Amino acid sequence: MVDMGMLLGTVRRLGIAGPPYEVIGFAEALADGAPQMRIHLIESDEDVDHAVSAILNDPTED
Repeated sequence: MVDMGMLLGTVRRLGIAGPPYEVIGFAEALADGAPQMRIHLIESDEDVDHAVSAILNDPTED
């Protein structure tokens, strides 16, 4: 199991060439129980929920 608290504050990209985002908080799990976190899309200034499994696969922003 992943310590989701360790993801807070990290900056990643949605896929290889997608927009950067920062993990800013916890979100409600999906109906199937899959955990999500709240992310802030830096370029569009939007906050959305994103699956933890996807976050773990998204590249970190160097």
